[in-house]
Amino acid sequence: MVKVFSQLNRKNQKGFPLPQFEGKTFCPRCKSEGGEIAEFCPRCGFSLPLSEAMFPFEPPSLSLILDPSGILPPGTEKNLLRPYKALRKRIPQADICFCFVQLEQGCSVEEFSFWLFNTAPDADQSRVWNLLVTVDLTSGQLSLTCGYALESFLARESWEASLQELAACLGDGQWHEGLAGFLRDSRNLLSSACYAACRYARSHNDTPLEVTKAPEDLRDRRSPARTSTTHPEPTKHHQPRKEPVTTGS
Repeated sequence: MVKVFSQLNRKNQKGFPLPQFEGKTFCPRCKSEGGEIAEFCPRCGFSLPLSEAMFPFEPPSLSLILDPSGILPPGTEKNLLRPYKALRKRIPQADICFCFVQLEQGCSVEEFSFWLFNTAPDADQSRVWNLLVTVDLTSGQLSLTCGYALESFLARESWEASLQELAACLGDGQWHEGLAGFLRDSRNLLSSACYAACRYARSHNDTPLEVTKAPEDLRDRRSPARTSTTHPEPTKHHQPRKEPVTTGS
């Protein structure tokens, strides 16, 4: 077991670098929580090698939009650049990815998200600060997976409310409105968490928080990332590609 620390990005003085706090690990299968990174869940045995056996193909690199089936309208990613850049400017080290997939019936969106989050290439140093929103077009479920360093800054109720709003927009075909709204919510929620964390740090510690670089072997020391899943009420669709996310009536 190892602890994960990250080097904060302080180059953009207009942004609000998040102070470093100890995060938690979270098993996407049994939902148990832990305080340290481990190679497998001590409760159910779930692990990264097990997820790699479940999804035996090459993972893509994390980017703002992952849409291998071409579900989103043309130009969606370009239209999201403004709220995306606003998020990165406000919280420089945090990044986000929206992934739209069609999983097999009965496949866990949480376990898929864990696999993608931990195996995506070119993300070794940034992974602990990433947010991954996975939309399963088959089940209509949304999953939010966050890196170890961001766990301490996420208020579950607020983020689940944002996921519900995103699900409602996607279910109505309001792709841009839903995704742009979630980016704005992410910026506001992380900003509020940053202010609260800084106030807490000042009131409990007179010295600056220690910042430690992430270990070079971070990619080989993975942990179950935190996930939160929205389960909209099921609605029958004859054309699931056009209405992938169900929100109920």
